[in-house]
Amino acid sequence: MEQMKCPGQDTRFWKPDDIFTAECPKCGAEIEFFKDDARRRCAWCGHMFYNPKIELGCAEWCQYAEKCVPDIVRAKKAAQNFKDLLSEMAKSHLEGDPAAWDRTAKGVAYAQDLLKAEGGDPKVVLATVLLHRVAPDKAREFLAELETEPEIALAVLELLTGQGAERDLNRQIFQDVLALLEEKTGANGQFATRTAQRLATARR
Repeated sequence: MEQMKCPGQDTRFWKPDDIFTAECPKCGAEIEFFKDDARRRCAWCGHMFYNPKIELGCAEWCQYAEKCVPDIVRAKKAAQNFKDLLSEMAKSHLEGDPAAWDRTAKGVAYAQDLLKAEGGDPKVVLATVLLHRVAPDKAREFLAELETEPEIALAVLELLTGQGAERDLNRQIFQDVLALLEEKTGANGQFATRTAQRLATARR
């Protein structure tokens, strides 16, 4: 008797938008993703980036998740561990300025809402928000101490110093987080994402 395959991973049950293209944040090339891909390497420039629409679905609770989608589970655990360690570092560094840490923690909450709705690389965005009140040299030191992947560390430092492409989703989310924290819209008079606009409206 044929063993039943998990419906979440059986492509016969997938919807048309479960296979989609995402723009490489480094070179702008269109890269195809399946919904359960944790990350892909750009065929044009070699940049490795995370699935901007990662959907864990039943992998969040299923006892067989580690056998069914091991890459996704490993990526999620690694990202959560990285976030927790970096949070501890940032909080310790800002312990003399409670208001700065409160702002940072609030920014992380905004970032998580934006990432869930808009996509983006959680590791890059959350690290950038956690380090946005830390001097760049110290931020670089923290990232090195955690042995952060070079491409992730570079992306974080670029965002912290105001570099990166205008259309980069991670940059747009980070800018929206800062705008939400300042309780104002972006420099062009509006938020880059609809989710940020919704959050701002709900806050009023």
